[in-house]
Amino acid sequence: MCIPEFPEVEKTDVKISKFHFFSALIFMFQSLYGFDIDIQADSVVLMNAETGAVLYEKNAKKAQYPASLTKIATAIYTLQLRENKLDKMLTAEHEAVASVSEEEMVRSNYTLPSYWLTRGTSHIGIKKGEVLSLQDLLYGMMVASGGDASNMIALYMGGTIPVFMEELNVYLNGIGCTATHFTNPHGLHHPKHLSTAYDMAILTKEALKNPTFREIVRTVRYTRPETNKQKATTLIQTNRLLRKGKFYYSKAIGVKTGYTSMAKNNLVAAAKDGDRTLIAVMMHCDDREKMFLDAKRLFNHAFREKKQSSKLFAAGPQKMKLKASGASKSIATYLKEDVVFDYYPSEDPKVKCLLKWEELTLPIEKDQVVGALVFENDKGETIRTETLFAKEDVDYHLIHRIRQQVTGRKILKFFGACLAILFICGLIYELNKSSSG
Repeated sequence: MCIPEFPEVEKTDVKISKFHFFSALIFMFQSLYGFDIDIQADSVVLMNAETGAVLYEKNAKKAQYPASLTKIATAIYTLQLRENKLDKMLTAEHEAVASVSEEEMVRSNYTLPSYWLTRGTSHIGIKKGEVLSLQDLLYGMMVASGGDASNMIALYMGGTIPVFMEELNVYLNGIGCTATHFTNPHGLHHPKHLSTAYDMAILTKEALKNPTFREIVRTVRYTRPETNKQKATTLIQTNRLLRKGKFYYSKAIGVKTGYTSMAKNNLVAAAKDGDRTLIAVMMHCDDREKMFLDAKRLFNHAFREKKQSSKLFAAGPQKMKLKASGASKSIATYLKEDVVFDYYPSEDPKVKCLLKWEELTLPIEKDQVVGALVFENDKGETIRTETLFAKEDVDYHLIHRIRQQVTGRKILKFFGACLAILFICGLIYELNKSSSG
């Protein structure tokens, strides 16, 4: 790789203030690794869960109906605000379990409350007046995709479901899901309930930071405990990548499926291999079985690639120098170690290097810290910092020292003259005083 050089920087003051060289170096790691895969979904994203790097995309920012992928947002927002109250017991109100037919919703031109359940859609059979814990509701929502559980959670969180939705949309916008707007907490169809594959990946990236969320979404079976209305039942995971069988994927760690007649089949899946976690989002898939198989193909293709290394700077003397006024020579620098970046080819990393000088005052001693190379990703986030050291001592040059000495003598002479004048004036005053007496 050919590396451009930082020019020598000149400072006109003797005291060297902090200085950022913003005409930064940009390193682009070239890769021949590609994803020659045909995926049936209309919108697809494969993203690194730690870095947010996109490995593969197809119509990633096209507006889609997310269906039950919506529940990822309801779950993580709830956990971030109420994770310490998972044992809170909640009573099902009529508003949470009310339902209409899909025909009635269509005939109303979707003017009926968007959060009302549609008969025949996924639920966990909650009855009005039934008491369940917040934890049971979260598992019921994320494992078995219960829309009734989603409504109970939203009522508890917001006081009313519309208020909860307002708050949830503000949260989503704040984490970067700027093309997302939800009208209900479960994802049943509404013309204005929209997101994108990219936004769903960003949302899941945020959600996977929470250990409780990760535990919930990887659960295959959950026992819905006996309540005041029903006996205990077992809830089964809808994500078939987690269940033993034709679509099982041993590296899968969650997250959520979704379906409505308008959205078709949707999937957000996460998988982990070694220290690398990837998120696959597939939206508007005609074939549900092929959707799971495509997810496995995407993951396997990505996990087969090997990390590469690229040396950006070698240890030893560097070409970055600081030229300070009054110094006998430029402040030369060195690095104690090589600066090496490891990366996956498909993630196409872009690294920006900023040169930052410390606040310095002459003289400079050899091995003194004089600056740093600050490396940022394409989002402007600092990902690494390497210290620059002075290669040798740097003092004032001879002429500058002489000038300082001369300047110092002039000041002494000036004060001496002032004292002499004051002394003479005092003598004259005393003489005049004596003669007048």
